[in-house]
Formats: sequence, C-alpha cells, structure tokens
Amino acid sequence: MNRHWIRLSFICVLAGSLMSVKTTTAQAGDGPPPVTWETLETRPKWEADKGFAGVVLVVRDGKIVLHKAYGLANREKKIAMDPDTILAIGSTPIDFTKAGVLLLAERGKLSLSDPITKYFDNVPEDKRTNTIQHLMTGRSGLPDFHDIKTDRDPDHSWIDRDEAVRRILGKKLLFKPGEGRRHSHSAWGLLAAIIEIVSKQTYPEFTREHLFKPAGMKDTGFFGEPYPEERMAIGYGIHKDGEINAPPFWGKTSWLVMGSGGQVSTAMDMWRWVQAVSGGKILSKESLKHYGTGQGMLTGGDMYGFEIMYAGNERSCMFIMSNTGSPKTRKKLLNFGEALTALVTDRKPSKFLLGVAFDVLDDGRVKILRVNPGGAAERDGLRAGDMVLKIAGKQLGENPLSLLSPFLETGDAIVFEIERDGKRETVTVKPSPR
Repeated sequence: MNRHWIRLSFICVLAGSLMSVKTTTAQAGDGPPPVTWETLETRPKWEADKGFAGVVLVVRDGKIVLHKAYGLANREKKIAMDPDTILAIGSTPIDFTKAGVLLLAERGKLSLSDPITKYFDNVPEDKRTNTIQHLMTGRSGLPDFHDIKTDRDPDHSWIDRDEAVRRILGKKLLFKPGEGRRHSHSAWGLLAAIIEIVSKQTYPEFTREHLFKPAGMKDTGFFGEPYPEERMAIGYGIHKDGEINAPPFWGKTSWLVMGSGGQVSTAMDMWRWVQAVSGGKILSKESLKHYGTGQGMLTGGDMYGFEIMYAGNERSCMFIMSNTGSPKTRKKLLNFGEALTALVTDRKPSKFLLGVAFDVLDDGRVKILRVNPGGAAERDGLRAGDMVLKIAGKQLGENPLSLLSPFLETGDAIVFEIERDGKRETVTVKPSPR
C-alpha cells in the first residue's frame, strides 16, 4: 500500500516524474491554462473547478503574491478552506529530522560518520556498519516501514520508541549498508530516536524549541493535539481512520512514523520554514550542503487524503496543500505543482525527454537508478544499474543535467560511456520529443 508518497531529494530525474523539472503547458480543449506571473490566479481556480481543495501560496522576490484557499476543509459541516487551514503534511517531517540531525552535528553533539552502534544496543551484525550518514541518504538498506499486520492502522497505531527501534533493527536489509540506495521512512525513525538520545528531549520538544520557534512557526504540530474545528481540514483519501478522518482524532503521533510523518502545518508556516532554512537562520552554510535546498519540487502525502508540494527558496517558492489527494488525482496535482515549480524556479521545459533517473553516489560516481518503460533510454539500451562514466566524452560532476541539457534542447543523440557487469560499453540514445 502506498502510504506515503516518496520524497527523494538526491535523485536527478530527467523523466518527468519525481522531483521533475518538467512543466505542464496549455493543452488543447479542456486542458489546464498556462501558468505565468501575469495569470497566476487562473490555474488554481481552474484546478478548484475540477475538484481541487486546498491552499496555494506563491512567493516572488521575497514577497507573497498569492495566498488563497479553495474548496472545502470539511465537507460534512460545509467549512470552507481558509489560507490558514491546518493540514497533515505527509512525509515533510523528514526535512525537520534532517535539520535537527545537522544542527546537533554543528553543535558537536554527534557526527554524521557515527555508527548507529554508538546510540543503540544489540544492533544485529548486518546493520552494525550503518552510520548516521547512511540513514540520511537512503544508504541504510532498511525497508521503508516497520508496521506489522496486527497494528490497528499502519500509521496511527501507537507504538513507543523502543518498540520502533526493536522492529526496525529486526528487519531484513534490502542491501548491505552503503551498497545501494532506497528511500526508508524507518531510517528517519532511527534518526528521530538519535535526536532524542543525544538532546535528552522528546522529538516534539526538540523540534519545537530548536527548529519551529527560531523559524517563527506557530501552527506546526503533531497528531492527537487539539485544533479548532474551523481550522482543521478533514482528509478525503482512499483510506479513513475513525469517524472523523483528521489528525486530532488519530491519537498522538506514533513511532510508526515519528521523524518522517505524523505532523500538521499551514502553508504560511511552511513558508516560514523555507525562509529560516534557506536564509541561514537555523543551519550554517556547510550544513545546508547536506540539507539540500532549491533542488526541485518536494512532495509529501498519505493515503488519508492529504498532500503537500513545495519548491524554491527564500526568494521565490510555491506551496500547494490539499485534503483531496488520491491515486486518481495525484497525476493532475503533480502537473499543477510542476507548473508552479517551473514558474518560481525560472526553469523552462526541455523540448526532449530521456526517460532516466540518475543517482549520484556518495563517492561521486553516477548510477542509473531507473529507466522509464517505453522511454528513449530503455529503447536504446540503457539499463537500471549501469554506472555512467562519461556523457559525450566528458566526465560527470554531481549534476549530470548540466551535460545533458543541451541535448534535451536539440534532440541530438547522446553517447553514454557506461560500465555494466564489469565491462565498459558505449550506448547511444536519441532523446524523444516531449
């Protein structure tokens, strides 16, 4: 079950999917209108007419140019969505956990190279080489979640920290630590536990004191806490928990999701967060290199109906928050988010597509993480797992897109020098028209 939408900040995608830089343009007939600064309010209204409910906030040159609500926060009681409506924020707390770990590292309380054996007893042999860095970068080998069949709800059933750690460390690894990359909410749960162990505060106490308060965030909290009915959105997704499907009624945030979920916020508070982090109010410039900002659109969501998408920095950014997310609506919502992302990041859509996702490894090497079925890369012979050595005869840096961008404008064939099964090969790929 796709409980949380994956949010991978370390993948360079040239396929129009996760963290894409693709822009949705106007289509013929009943398609969405184009997004420009001059017609900014047209697109959200169009989306609302098609069923979107939520809050949209857009910032240009440090100033809010759009902050409006659309649709209903509570259908049963006909409560309209408001710009300050509180919504669940999916896996966005991963950003808070990441910032918390980096802040503790700055203060000399921990090191990113620390093995997890420094913080947890009885770590199984196969996981003893895992480090904080591995947990933060998807290199741990841990599976995505640690719920079990007897849990009442896969996200909201209460378990404490000790039970979560026991479950996580008892899971079979997907790969040896450091030898692969796979998103893991459970890894962020271990990091939340490390924050508590090092800081001697609970995760909610630590984040409120050291992150939310310095950022000026007033409406960011946790499940199970009381919120005024007129400000709390109800979720309308594919799954419902309880008579009222909303965070105040789900019980306090469980360690099934602590550190990677279980929280609520507002669009304004998320704007405060971006200002504080990107603006250097919380982390140093060195830590920001590990945190990663301005990389494209980040998405978070859950199966209960809540979605959040945001992109940009303290100068220009956008936020979309919704309570009507579902597999049926996700593609349309992603297109909406991508259009706003292109606007605030001043990125123009390329004319051609490659259909491949690159993974920049910790040692600087570049691996093909995924090829899209039917895309140009698959058609012409690139495979997931290939190590990319050169593109058009040039060595790769941390951003393969810089070498590929000219080809994605012209459509000219691209020569990849790769390593596959220990052998060097060349593969020529002709990008497909968008």
